Amino acid sequence: MLLRLATFAVVINYYKVSRHRTAWLLISVAMVLLALESLFQLLALAGMSSLASDSFIPYAAGLAVSVLMLTGTALISTILKRLAAAEKKKENIERRFQLLFNTSSDQVFVLTLEGKIVEVNLSACDRLEMQREELLNRYFKEIKAGTAAEGVMDHIHTIRSKGKYIFETELRSKSGNRFPVEINCRLVEIDDQPYITCIARNISERKELDKKVRIAIIETEETERKRFAKEIHDGLGPLLSAIKLYVNELDAMEDDTDERKEFISHINGMINEAVDSARNIANNITPKTLTDFGLTKALTTFIETINATNLLKITTHFDVVDRSLGPTMELIFYRITNELINNTIKHANASAIDIKLRLTEQKLHLNYRDDGIGFDLQQAIDKGDNHMGVKNIISRVRSMNGIFNFRNTAPGIEISITVDIHPDNHQP
Repeated sequence: MLLRLATFAVVINYYKVSRHRTAWLLISVAMVLLALESLFQLLALAGMSSLASDSFIPYAAGLAVSVLMLTGTALISTILKRLAAAEKKKENIERRFQLLFNTSSDQVFVLTLEGKIVEVNLSACDRLEMQREELLNRYFKEIKAGTAAEGVMDHIHTIRSKGKYIFETELRSKSGNRFPVEINCRLVEIDDQPYITCIARNISERKELDKKVRIAIIETEETERKRFAKEIHDGLGPLLSAIKLYVNELDAMEDDTDERKEFISHINGMINEAVDSARNIANNITPKTLTDFGLTKALTTFIETINATNLLKITTHFDVVDRSLGPTMELIFYRITNELINNTIKHANASAIDIKLRLTEQKLHLNYRDDGIGFDLQQAIDKGDNHMGVKNIISRVRSMNGIFNFRNTAPGIEISITVDIHPDNHQP
C-alpha cells in the first residue's frame, strides 16, 4: 500500500509539470484505487471490515484499475510517440543549424560574458588554423592581434549595455598571420543564460581597396596641383612678366606721348587677359555657377558646353534638387559627374551619354550610362592607368557613406550612385 501511495505521489508530481495531464491523472486514480484495495485487505485481515471479502467490490476495483491503467498507458504511448517525433524534428533543426553554422564563410563565435569561447564554426577554425577543441574555452582576447586584445572587455561592456555592437579589429592565426575583420556582436540568451554571438567578416580586400583609393586620392590631388601650377605658369606667368616689362618701359618714356599711350593700352589689355585667366583657373577649382545657383544648374551649364562641341550627345533627366544638400555634397556630385563625362570622352569612344539625377525619400540618386567600349572595374582599381578617376569617384562616394554600383552593359557601362542626404551624413 505504501509503495502504491509513493507511486501516486510521483505521478501527481508529473501531473503538475506535464502538459499532458489526463494520462497522469488516470494513472493517479488507479494508484489510489490500488492503495484503497490494499487498505481494505489489511482491515479484512484485522477483522475490522468485510468489504475486501465481498466478491463485487474487489472485482469492480480491479476492473476500474485495469481500465484506468490501460487508458493512461495508451495516452502515455501517444505522448511518447509525439515526443519521439518532436525529438526527430529537433535533431533535423539542429542539423540544419549546424549546416548553416559551419558552411558560413564568416567566422562565428559564441562567447560568455567573460569573453570565453564556448562555440565556434569551421570557417573560424580554418582561418585561425586551429582545431575546434583548441579554440573552445580560450578567451577571445587570445586570438586578437597585438594591442587589440586590450579592448575586449570594453567591447563586452558596450555589448552588455547596448545589446549589440559593430567594430573593426585584427585577429591572429596560430602561425602568427594577422588579418583585419569587422565583427558584428549581439547579446543573446541560450538555455536561459546570456551569451554573446560574434560574426567576424574578413575585410582584408576592403582594407586593400581603401589603401589603393587613398593613394589614388593623393595622386589625383597632386595631378590637380600640377595642372593648376602649369596653368598659372603658362598662362598668368607670361602675362604678368610682360606687364612688368611694359611698366618698366613706361618709366623711361615722356608723358603724354603716343607711344606711352599705346603702351598703356597694351598693359590694360594684358591685365584684362590676366584677370580672365585667373577667373578661369578659379572656376576650375570651384565653379561660380555651382556656388550661385546649385548642382542642377551647374551640371546643366557644363553639359550644354560639352554638347556644343558635338563630340557626343549627352541626354539629361534632372529633378529639381534644392540647396539643402549643402555646398560640400553639391561639389562632390559635380566633380563625380565631371569625372565620369571626362572618362567617357577620353577613353570610351562613346557617341551618347544618359544621366539621371533624382531625389527620393531623402536619398540622392545619380544614374550614368554611356554606349562606349566599357572597361574592367577591378583592373581599373588595381592598375589605375587611364581610369585613375574611378578610384577617386569611389572614394568620394564613400566619403558620403554612399553606395556605388557598376556594371558593363555591352555596349557601354552603367554606374549608379546613391547617397543619403540626411544632414548627419554631410561632410564638413
